[in-house]
Amino acid sequence: MRNKIAAVVATAAFVAGGSLMTATSASATVDPPGGTWDHTWTTTDSAKGGTVYVEEHGDVVSVCDSAADGLSARADVAVQQSSGAYVVRYQLVASGGLGSCATARASDGGTHDLPENVSIGVGVYLGPNYQHTSNHYYLNDH
Repeated sequence: MRNKIAAVVATAAFVAGGSLMTATSASATVDPPGGTWDHTWTTTDSAKGGTVYVEEHGDVVSVCDSAADGLSARADVAVQQSSGAYVVRYQLVASGGLGSCATARASDGGTHDLPENVSIGVGVYLGPNYQHTSNHYYLNDH
């Protein structure tokens, strides 16, 4: 129960803290192309309907829809502020159904270029109502 409360609080902090931008791109496979992923996390549902992949070098973040459940896989990417709060920089939505992915990278510029030596929060969830959310954090030091 405590984990669920922490997930809800962290998600609320993501949503309340900043504006959302959406980026989408489709892929034929659920596992996004690319090299090695520093972090891979899934949603909390039994089907693991959403998976997020993070490669710190180049700030590459991909979210993929990995179950035919009618819900789009989504990810919020947030940056920790000096106050300790996390502010959402952008949101990714894999809106093409099973096998679709959405990817952002530093080379896209703007909010996708994440600051170095700062804690990054990633929430991966299903649908617009934050179903099956799992929140994760890493130090962006590459």
